[in-house]
Amino acid sequence: MGLKERIFKHCLAKLPQRETRFPHFEKPLKTLVIYESDLLERNDAIKDIRQDMLRQQMDITMWGYAPKKEITTPVLPQSRILGLKDYGFFGKPQQHVLDDLRKEHYDVLIDLTTQPCLPLRYLAMYANADCKVGLHLGEGIHDLLIAPPGLDTVNARPEATWLFHQIINYLSTIKSND
Repeated sequence: MGLKERIFKHCLAKLPQRETRFPHFEKPLKTLVIYESDLLERNDAIKDIRQDMLRQQMDITMWGYAPKKEITTPVLPQSRILGLKDYGFFGKPQQHVLDDLRKEHYDVLIDLTTQPCLPLRYLAMYANADCKVGLHLGEGIHDLLIAPPGLDTVNARPEATWLFHQIINYLSTIKSND
């Protein structure tokens, strides 16, 4: 385990326990979606997912990460892509990123990352969300984990679209007591 990973584990252990509340899927949800951006920042699958969510009348904010210095996509209130400049030497987000992330409260965080990505793991960890859902990657960030068949085989990572549909399916079947 490298130094960056140890620092992440230390930050995760220091976070206070939070109360998990599964959302009522019948009402519009304030949703934060985090995803791995492609290097060209086109993200066709993410755009399709956004359209699906808008059809379901969700209030969505989307944050992506591309491992490059210069990001060409403009920062919008409901969408932004972060790059290497938005993170410090040890992989932790800059303070302005954390301030923007913590400014909003979300009903649900949908993590569409399909492989361990330290910058997105930090976003998932620090996001102010009642319920955090994502792929089972072996850490204690998410409240609901999706584990696709064949995950233990090499290069058997699901597509973001498949993961999104699985998450929506499971969230819609959960009956909240709130």
